[in-house]
Amino acid sequence: MDIQLSILQFFQQIRSPLLNTIFLIFTISTEVPVIIAITAYMYWCLNKKYGQKMLFSLVGNITLNTGIKEFFRAPRPIGIKGLNSMRVSTATGYSFPSGHTQTATTFWTSLAVIFRSSGLTILAIIMILGVGISRLYLAVHWPIDVIFGWILGVIFTVLLCKIFDYVDSTKKYWILILVLIPFIVSMFIVNSNEYIKIFGLLTGYVLGYIVEDMFINFKTEYRFKGKIQFSKNSRLNIDKSDKIKRDMIRFLIGLVTLAAVYFGLKYILPNNVIFDYIRYTVVVFYAIAGVPFIFQLLNLD
Repeated sequence: MDIQLSILQFFQQIRSPLLNTIFLIFTISTEVPVIIAITAYMYWCLNKKYGQKMLFSLVGNITLNTGIKEFFRAPRPIGIKGLNSMRVSTATGYSFPSGHTQTATTFWTSLAVIFRSSGLTILAIIMILGVGISRLYLAVHWPIDVIFGWILGVIFTVLLCKIFDYVDSTKKYWILILVLIPFIVSMFIVNSNEYIKIFGLLTGYVLGYIVEDMFINFKTEYRFKGKIQFSKNSRLNIDKSDKIKRDMIRFLIGLVTLAAVYFGLKYILPNNVIFDYIRYTVVVFYAIAGVPFIFQLLNLD
């Protein structure tokens, strides 16, 4: 504890307006609204399979992180004498392991695994380290929280990416159901309402993926539906322009209807753990399978 406190005090001593801005940007970059917007755009508009893989890694890691947090229930350094924590409004829940760090590690490791670009890998390393250090700089996590956020994020992202690739290529959907079993068993060990609620994210993803893959199977590639152009270049320009318009419409429809489902269920359903689990399951299921179905109904496929 003394060594960890000394590390946090060191970061506190080097604070400056410039560093405050830099590390606030790092920490905000991995918060829920940002991650949802980027992954949703990837899944609905850019590349369906890449988006599915990223989302599987994210919901799996978020569920795992919540389970570990609720099991250990470690206190944060917030309020410790001699420390001045910053941006505490987003530092909710328990401390170990760092949720921001594990989420950022998951997101950027997924991108590095998917694209296998040296430049992107370097950027991923910078972002992963930057987000983790930002949690120490802001004094909202202990160093051990960040270290395990990094470790768990890398290990489970690589594992989940491999599981997704295998299931997606073989269509052995029962493997995804099997993945849920250890998380279900953990409910009885962790004994936490928060964990049960967050488990709905993973449940919704698995059900949504299976339904979408079997019955909807929407496409992110743009299929030209206009008149044939005499010039090859003009045809390409029209394709590109139409795809951008289609993607923007998709993205807006997806976000607006997803928000409507989320807040509608929050207003309608009673506030207890079972209905919270159902709400989270339905919201993710809608994002994975429902929104693509809307695209097809509106001829946006």
